[in-house]
Amino acid sequence: MNVFTFIFVVCLYALYHLLEAYTDISIERELAVSSVLILTFGIPHGAIDHVLFFKKNTVSQLRFYGVYLGLTLLFLVGWMIEPLWSFVFFLVLSAFHFGESQLNDLKLKRRIMRPVLFLTWGLTLLLTLIYYNTEELIGYTGFFNDTEVFQAVYSHALLFEAFIALNALTGVTLFVFIERASFNWNRLGGELFLLALIHLTFFLFPFIIGFTMYFVVLHSMRVMSHEFEFLKSEDAGFSGRDFLKLLMPYSLLSIFFTVITFWLSWMEVIPVSIPLLALIIISAITLPHAVVMHLFYKQS
Repeated sequence: MNVFTFIFVVCLYALYHLLEAYTDISIERELAVSSVLILTFGIPHGAIDHVLFFKKNTVSQLRFYGVYLGLTLLFLVGWMIEPLWSFVFFLVLSAFHFGESQLNDLKLKRRIMRPVLFLTWGLTLLLTLIYYNTEELIGYTGFFNDTEVFQAVYSHALLFEAFIALNALTGVTLFVFIERASFNWNRLGGELFLLALIHLTFFLFPFIIGFTMYFVVLHSMRVMSHEFEFLKSEDAGFSGRDFLKLLMPYSLLSIFFTVITFWLSWMEVIPVSIPLLALIIISAITLPHAVVMHLFYKQS
């Protein structure tokens, strides 16, 4: 069991007993706490994309920031033109990114299978989250006119079949890689144990709590550890304080503009509901971040 799985188990145990003791925690409080945690850990884990990129590449800053911001703007336009398909693309993109951050260290004999495994693992994660919280998600999306379109994903007739098929496919794929000596039995046991924990978490807790637990502990903290270890390998004197100094500028800037944008939505200056706005902002940030992290893992 690695340190992130251990932290996740501790959080799972503590939250279960907390919710058993306080059964009337409102959705507003869940959102408030989850938002703070996601802003605190989620935004910083992508705040040094430029640092990681320039450690491995010699592209000009103008070209890097042009492509980075261009991808962000392209996704924003996509949301304006076709929100449903933009949402589907965001789910697939997130699935690949989650799978890559979890399994990037696997040394598979057939490298072409790496993206297949990443995508399969990530889609299994997201479909498990959606399947166990379908009614809750339909309720959330039905509350605002501009989010009702996403019910087509949550209430799809093949959702159960996809949930079963992807979980089975992920398990079989992991066993196949064991048979081909791509990684050892201990790692297989660890991955299956983690998937079981994720199932338990998404089954026990509401959508917001379950997703926040995964995103903060198993994704954001894990990615930041990869980033720190890489920078430490580049400079033996690199410290945790140095890492925090690198994270701060773009993290604070992103948090500031996110809060301002939400406030403008709340004041109805921006004619988009806060839930949809949150999806748009997160996805627009995720696209260039996922591209940079893909290059980072590929070059590491």
